[in-house]
Amino acid sequence: MKPDYTIRLRGRIDTDAIWSSQSPANLATFGDLQDVVGLRRARIGIEGELGRDARYVAEIDLPTGTIVPRDIYLALGDPQGGVEGQFGHFREPFSLEGGTSARYFAFMERSPVNMLDPARNWGVGLFHENLTANSAWGLGVFHAGTDTADFQGGDGSTVGLTSRFTMALVNEGDGERLLHLGLALSERVPENGVIVINQQPRSSLLELADSSTSPFVPEIRIPATFQQLANLQLAAAQGPLWTQAEWYGSLIDQTGGGPVFFHGCHVDGGYFLTGEHRAYNSSSGTLGAVRVNRPLLCSSHEDERRRGWGAWELTARFTYLDFVDADTPAGPGGQPLGIQLPLSTFGANWYLSDRVRVMFNYSYAVSDDAGAGSSTANIFATRLGVFW
Repeated sequence: MKPDYTIRLRGRIDTDAIWSSQSPANLATFGDLQDVVGLRRARIGIEGELGRDARYVAEIDLPTGTIVPRDIYLALGDPQGGVEGQFGHFREPFSLEGGTSARYFAFMERSPVNMLDPARNWGVGLFHENLTANSAWGLGVFHAGTDTADFQGGDGSTVGLTSRFTMALVNEGDGERLLHLGLALSERVPENGVIVINQQPRSSLLELADSSTSPFVPEIRIPATFQQLANLQLAAAQGPLWTQAEWYGSLIDQTGGGPVFFHGCHVDGGYFLTGEHRAYNSSSGTLGAVRVNRPLLCSSHEDERRRGWGAWELTARFTYLDFVDADTPAGPGGQPLGIQLPLSTFGANWYLSDRVRVMFNYSYAVSDDAGAGSSTANIFATRLGVFW
């Protein structure tokens, strides 16, 4: 008989090594990106059930040396039989790449345009699943703070209403054949009358924030009364071949000036040389785990499989970010702010088991800064990732 109250440990460790080469113009505009080795994630937490139709998650992140909340929430209800309510700190229902856990994401980082995703915040959400129709929706009200814990107010803090609907028109073999469509909207009101783009703390290359950042995108502050975010998403798979694409848009109602519109998109693709595929979770409309056919490292739940050299996946992504608008306010020194950023990323992933993988990424960035002009950079990165 299934126990009414359960507790399970969860966590992950991602260790990154990143180095770069920059053109003279890129070095002069953005400074020396430097090389870095460090922890991208060091998460530890618990999860489980609290009787019938109730569950909990509590997870913190420690790579900066301080405690940062990630998923900390209580969920009540049955999303398949009705509606599940979530209360606490969790991801707003928005983008496909944002909703896909970093444990399974095909690249070391999400695309730079994902900084328009509200990511995790404190709030209340309602979620419903229709597994027969392979569809799901989520709706919530959230408070986004200005610090890593999302507590502090001030410039950049917002209150938002966010919703997302997804449907898999085709879903066979747990995502082996897939056609996914999704739409998300977020209506946000700045608490202090200022919207800030790319506000989260960041180092030059090693990501530490919950959502994506970029060393090439300036912090842009816009006095505003309102911001609207939109996301369109598509994913498809045919056996070991997969692709996904998203478009993001941000319309900001500027105070004392014209509206500011930023947007961007990414197109991803990949192929498993060893025949695996990425699972699809229709209950949340996200991509999930990879079951390695012949793992090199075997845990207890993989003992029945034949040993091998693990799974190998080749990946590619093109991102285009356009944060240039004639109505964008000037920077603190009067300089024009904004950037257009085409970014190409190529990668290879080696899955030693279902829960251990080594990742290799190469990115080529062509940044066109509104004030400094065009420049280029090459970024090389590798990761050892483990989760449980």
